Amino acid sequence: MNDDDFPFHEPFGPEYVRPKSANCPRCPCHTSRVCEGFQWHLASTPTYPDGSSYTEPCPCEQAASVPEDRTVLIELDGVLREVSAQYHRTGLLTGRLVTTRVFRAESPALGECPVAVPMALYRPKADTDSRLVVIDSVGEKWVMGFTAQHNLQRYRIAGWSDGRA
Repeated sequence: MNDDDFPFHEPFGPEYVRPKSANCPRCPCHTSRVCEGFQWHLASTPTYPDGSSYTEPCPCEQAASVPEDRTVLIELDGVLREVSAQYHRTGLLTGRLVTTRVFRAESPALGECPVAVPMALYRPKADTDSRLVVIDSVGEKWVMGFTAQHNLQRYRIAGWSDGRA
């Protein structure tokens, strides 16, 4: 039987096999897709070339668990300040930029929060009001979030803190 016996030419042969993903250049245990997408929880357990299980922790996964330090310019009540923040690549705050505790917050039921609170910033969407968008030190856009929590109570950020921590 030759290729002329089939109505369609199949360049890959009778069985299509998905091409192997490129290895991560920063670690010996995962593919680039897994490490760049922070998808370690979805990946199968890595193995050495001899088939034995990989016993060392993934250096990319360990590095991603440490928040990245950044700064962001925020204007509240006509006052512009540069605020330290941390970008979280993994964990409970994945994908969020969280500032240091420099904001005053209030609650209608509880009054003023007894401590300064951080601001959590989120990624903007297409219909986000441009007045709420700020840019961090690596050039990424963020939307200011005005809700905060302290002792499981919700507060609304009302301005800059007077220095309480």
